[in-house]
Amino acid sequence: MKSLKTLIGTLAVSLLCAGTATAERLKYGDYMPQGANEYSRTAEWMGNEINKRAAGKHSVTMLWGGTVVKVGEVPTAVENKIIDIGPLVTPYFPDQFPINNAIPFFWPQPKTQAELGKLMLKWHGEHPEFAAELAKYKLKLVSVRPLPSYGIICTKPVRTLADFKGLRIRSYGIALPAMLEALGAVPVSMADVDGYEALSNGILDCSPGDPPLTVGWKWADVAKYYIDVPMGASWGHILVMNIDKYNALPEDLKKIIDDMKEDYLNEFLRVYAKSIEDTRAAWKANGKVEVIAFPKDDFLKATLENAKVQSVRASWITRATKAGMPEATAKKVVDELTK
Repeated sequence: MKSLKTLIGTLAVSLLCAGTATAERLKYGDYMPQGANEYSRTAEWMGNEINKRAAGKHSVTMLWGGTVVKVGEVPTAVENKIIDIGPLVTPYFPDQFPINNAIPFFWPQPKTQAELGKLMLKWHGEHPEFAAELAKYKLKLVSVRPLPSYGIICTKPVRTLADFKGLRIRSYGIALPAMLEALGAVPVSMADVDGYEALSNGILDCSPGDPPLTVGWKWADVAKYYIDVPMGASWGHILVMNIDKYNALPEDLKKIIDDMKEDYLNEFLRVYAKSIEDTRAAWKANGKVEVIAFPKDDFLKATLENAKVQSVRASWITRATKAGMPEATAKKVVDELTK
């Protein structure tokens, strides 16, 4: 009887060890504060959703506010397993990720936020060059964050093209500076996290952004004019995971991560749509921010007919082909994006 009890006890310990051996504790690192905006709130939703679907077997720890990783450090931090998952702001790395920076070369453009999200997942599914470029840095796409249609929030009213002349406007990437210069403005390269201070002390006159983003970063506290220009949506973030870490995951957790591709995008779009609606309603009700409807035709004529803007748009095909994408594929991507 004693030997049977010993055998049962040994078996129980073995089963327990086997179970804990496959348990994973993932680290998600974010440069944004917890709950600050749609990006951090939906990232938190994802972490909670992974924990819920894993039913206690696996978990994600959320590390907020740049305590572990700053915005410019995310790809390196994921590559070197300082964190397992994080938000890659692709326009900040146009030379490192030329293929995955397709959309930021085409501002203004006609696609909506939802259309861009679906396009990006479609491209990653159809064209292996997108994933291969991330894999060079040990990164794997988890999901995408297509930015909604942007306007420009300013400390002074802008109602005509002449009003843009000389304004210092926050910029990044390649297409955005060209577009701003076409308007007569002066692009100032700067991350969004530094926008509030720059708008407060007059280093910037304006910053591009969607309505909830301007509130989340408190830009709307110091800049009271939201210029509604037809820039269209853009794709700024990819949620990425260390590819070696992903490949080593047990199959049940891999499936949970894989399901986030569509599930996270849908949640992100849902949350953003409500936030845009709520923010615009609040602005209308409290009168703290004036929304200025800028003449659409004037804006598009000034930007799309500008030689430098067109040169930037054409340059993406060259960059993509140099990075290993067939020219025919690159042209297909452009056609799907711009028509």
